[in-house]
Amino acid sequence: MIKFFRKIRQNLLMENKTRKYFKYAIGEIILVVIGILIALQINNWNENQKLKSRTQDYYAQLLDELNNDIISTQSIIKEFSNHQNEYNNYISSYDKKGLTPIKAYEQISKLALVYSPITFNTNTIESLQGSGDIGLIPSHIRNKLMNLTSLQKTTIKRFEDTGKGQLEITQKLSGLLGATTLPKRLVNQPEMKNFLNIDENLKELILVYEGLHRWKSIAQLESIYRLENIQKETGVIIELINKEQNK
Repeated sequence: MIKFFRKIRQNLLMENKTRKYFKYAIGEIILVVIGILIALQINNWNENQKLKSRTQDYYAQLLDELNNDIISTQSIIKEFSNHQNEYNNYISSYDKKGLTPIKAYEQISKLALVYSPITFNTNTIESLQGSGDIGLIPSHIRNKLMNLTSLQKTTIKRFEDTGKGQLEITQKLSGLLGATTLPKRLVNQPEMKNFLNIDENLKELILVYEGLHRWKSIAQLESIYRLENIQKETGVIIELINKEQNK
């Protein structure tokens, strides 16, 4: 009988030890799982912070380029507008009586032939697209950036296409005049002036100048319209990025 109770006691002790062991093992497993989850959370947090930091860097670069674009486009708009005013002043000279071919030529030959090219800062958007980081930018800003890039490319292409036509007319002008600075150089050189006799080409010179400046005027008016729209879109994107940065 005593042996029987001793055996029962031993079994109970063994069961108790087994339960304690299982409890301990389960506790260890839970701690390990919690540790893994915490480590994953920390890792995810670190990764998110890196992504946020990279996104903020992109925002800063975009803002820098967009603000520079606004400044440069404003400068071009001002330059083209000045050219338009000068051209319109020349056109208005035909409203007055007594305009001679010499006077008309003197006035139109003073109009600017050289003007600034249209360019935009696209390094950051190209970097975003090339690296695949474009997904870091929220869709509402990303779509605006894509539309802006499309507007910029179309504006540059249109401007370059008209520039090709102007180049052909300029080449024609060079064949008649040599260089636009040549008449001034001939003022004190009567022998050279008589030899070259540029005045014989006066009719054709005026017509070539007319075609050149009319073409330039149309191209610049279209560019002003497009650049003003680009400025508006650029301003909207700048506001959206500023809001994202302040979140």
